[in-house]
Amino acid sequence: CCPVIAHCVHHANRASTSPTLRAMLTGRRIVVTGASSGIGRALAQAYADHGALVWGVGRDDVALSETAEGRPTIQSVKADLASAPGREAVVASVERSGGVVDVVVHAAGLLGSVGTLLSDYPEAEWRSVFEVNVTAVHLLHQRLATHLELGLAPTVIAVASTVGRTPRAGWGMYGVSKYALEAWVAMLAAEWPLGRVFSVNPGGTRTAMRAEAMPDEDPATVPPPESITPLFLRLAHPATPEPSGAGREAREWGGRDPWEGMALP
Repeated sequence: CCPVIAHCVHHANRASTSPTLRAMLTGRRIVVTGASSGIGRALAQAYADHGALVWGVGRDDVALSETAEGRPTIQSVKADLASAPGREAVVASVERSGGVVDVVVHAAGLLGSVGTLLSDYPEAEWRSVFEVNVTAVHLLHQRLATHLELGLAPTVIAVASTVGRTPRAGWGMYGVSKYALEAWVAMLAAEWPLGRVFSVNPGGTRTAMRAEAMPDEDPATVPPPESITPLFLRLAHPATPEPSGAGREAREWGGRDPWEGMALP
């Protein structure tokens, strides 16, 4: 990989292995959707490595087992969040473990067609992408809100996208849904004084979704998911100074100390 990427990964890995930093999220109870691969997997593992108890949610139980391998504080929850039974599976797992959640990270997502203009976009795919990327996020939050409000400094983090902040032709419902997700974050922040809400744009990241969207791109030129975890770690801490409703760029925190400038005991 390029020197810049290697530098960021080196520092991110060093932070994760520091004995002091490993304990920074001890006791935090965190739900991470999309935990079977990509960004969701990297976040679930990073939270666990820093002391959190994690519910890793995804549709592939084998992949979830790989996410949790060697990390006993990750509890796998097989669930299709676009379905009511899937969302109830997450709630049931939380309730079996005491019923309290501190942080929910919405990292699950569906790409849909890329390169198809809106005028030609298939209706069925339009509906399915919006269902996963927006509706499922909202409905899962509704079911987890009371459990979050029992937690300490309850926090919701939504994984955003560059194409949800700057429109690009051909990104179809994925781009539209990410714009809608930003609006949902802003509205929830205005309506939910008990909690904090953030959207985080990871930027281009080396994932299977990225490879599907940009098949001609050399993956070695794209940072791995592990490199964008520092900001997500920071936002999950109860003492984070970031204001609710803020939209952040994960790349700005690549290689930095997640706890930089925080008033810690």
